[in-house]
Amino acid sequence: MADMEKPPARPSGDQSRSEQCEVAEVEIPVYSYAELKMFTNGFSAENFMGKTFSSNSLLYRGEILDKESNLARKVIVEIRKNEKDYYRWANEKDLDLKAWQTQLNALKDPTISGHPNVVKLQGYCNSAGNLGLVYDCHALGTLHSLIFDESFSWSMRMKVALQLARVLQFLHSQEKPLILLNFEPRSILVDMDFNPLIFGFAMAYGGVLGIFDHTVLKLIFLSSPQVYIDPEYTLCGVTIGPWCDVYSFGALLLAMITKSHDLEVGNIIARSGYSPLKRFYWMNFTKFIVLKNFCMDGKHHTCDSAAVIKLAVSCAKRCRKVLKYRERPEMSEAVSILECLHVVKKLGLHRSSFA
Repeated sequence: MADMEKPPARPSGDQSRSEQCEVAEVEIPVYSYAELKMFTNGFSAENFMGKTFSSNSLLYRGEILDKESNLARKVIVEIRKNEKDYYRWANEKDLDLKAWQTQLNALKDPTISGHPNVVKLQGYCNSAGNLGLVYDCHALGTLHSLIFDESFSWSMRMKVALQLARVLQFLHSQEKPLILLNFEPRSILVDMDFNPLIFGFAMAYGGVLGIFDHTVLKLIFLSSPQVYIDPEYTLCGVTIGPWCDVYSFGALLLAMITKSHDLEVGNIIARSGYSPLKRFYWMNFTKFIVLKNFCMDGKHHTCDSAAVIKLAVSCAKRCRKVLKYRERPEMSEAVSILECLHVVKKLGLHRSSFA
């Protein structure tokens, strides 16, 4: 059975990210690697859900048996295995540990974990270099796996989009804003009621987590193109701020409404470029794609799709000058636009119960 331990205290917010690798002061079950294998039936292929951001961690469905009630609890296990040839660079293992500990600290912080759209942490594992996180969640899948699913209707997509906008607004509105940076569909679970649950805090910056160590991201950028990260930040080193997550939200929204994979979304944004005329053309082209995808969906409304496309394109707007980043809408504006959609009002989702 899992041990219970009290990890060491987290450093103050003034310390650098490299010094913030301690686990937060909350008691939580600590599992062995063998227990994670047991939960996931030996990390079986049928329980495999996919890879997460940077492909360094794998997601598996699992079950934990409650000995008192004799009932199985559905969980999701995220594992970073300590295997030969798993790491691509000499110091990637150390960076992976920092990213894992950052995510653990974020998910154990009561302010962050208290939000209904943040996944709840069930336990963790740090055994013989195998790093694991266990989430209390009965999930349909990741948002990435659902994007092409025909049963993922327009109304449910708008429900997910609104809740994601609200959780970003919440994180950005803290006294010290928390920026996710890797806000992308592989790091978002969707539960059985189509509620999104974010867990991708490995690259998070600011807020309770303090100063960011850019070395981790630089190596990830070199490894493969990342569609959902603000390209001006990756290419020009623009200051990290809420506008980075706004870009990611716009790219994710485009993927959801066009049912497109990463490269297609990247092409739409790249072809929009910096020119207002190009942006207008690709906005109209996107309208055609959305209409084609959802014309048979009874909940789809053309006025809604026009508003959502305009929002997505404005969020993912490319900017040559740093000050132009302020022209991207804030997440509070995105929430207001989504709350005004016909389908959102019809579903009664235009009022948030989370204060």
